[in-house]
Amino acid sequence: MKYASRKYIDLIHGVTAKWASWDPPHPITVGDYGTIDKETGRFEVDGNIYDDPVTAALAAAHPPAPAPPDETLVITAETEGGCDFSLGPEVSIPGVLDASIKGRWQFRSGKTGALLVVSQPRSTRLPAANALIADLRDVPALRDKYIVTETVACHAYSMYLSSKSQDAVSLALVASVPVLAAPGLAAGGSASGAWWTSTGRGVFRSGCAAPETPHFTPLFALKRARARAGLRFRGARPVPDEDDDACDPCKDEDMQLPWAPLDEDGEEAYEEEVGHILRPARCDETAE
Repeated sequence: MKYASRKYIDLIHGVTAKWASWDPPHPITVGDYGTIDKETGRFEVDGNIYDDPVTAALAAAHPPAPAPPDETLVITAETEGGCDFSLGPEVSIPGVLDASIKGRWQFRSGKTGALLVVSQPRSTRLPAANALIADLRDVPALRDKYIVTETVACHAYSMYLSSKSQDAVSLALVASVPVLAAPGLAAGGSASGAWWTSTGRGVFRSGCAAPETPHFTPLFALKRARARAGLRFRGARPVPDEDDDACDPCKDEDMQLPWAPLDEDGEEAYEEEVGHILRPARCDETAE
């Protein structure tokens, strides 16, 4: 699939309203700002508001706020459901029966689906994000850029994008790696744990590190620092334009998808006819 990363990000966003990372080992931190590559869906980091000399003083008044870790986060899109496989043949694999995370997910034929499984997700947020972004929106370097307002980091993750077939994916986060690695043990495991996997023909990625080291960022939230529109005048009095969001400086700043609805191959779906020309549906016509 040419646009596999974009399709995966689109599916996860449809469920969570958050941005998925196609490369979770790549660091993403609260305060990062940048742009979205429309072809791949990747977030391209230009800088960080806590490091930029122009914004550092203002940002310092709003330090990132970490939350206690959750136990597990499972996100599915276009699946037929999941189930525990504790009674299946997988129990013969050492460590699977006692795995902290284990399950089996079935995908639909003819549909591209996505799965993200995160162990001990740790959310870190930008406090008072709307107010801070409203103050930063006129900084030239941030104009119309997207700012990371939350990250979900973890020590172990698995992600899967199906291939439009009836794929079935089985996963288990095994507490320790046997001396002789069991069949299906995913690469990237450490002495403190590893993923056992059985996947279909889709795209699968996983990672595992020591529980106290959240090396991966599979999910994050974005808001846009939109530049203010100009004021118009009613007599001698300046007033906001009716379409200007100056009345509500944080209106519609949540990240919207920068592409039209996607087909099952991750390409923009051409669905509107203007004269004899087909064009993709505009994002602002379809996004909630």
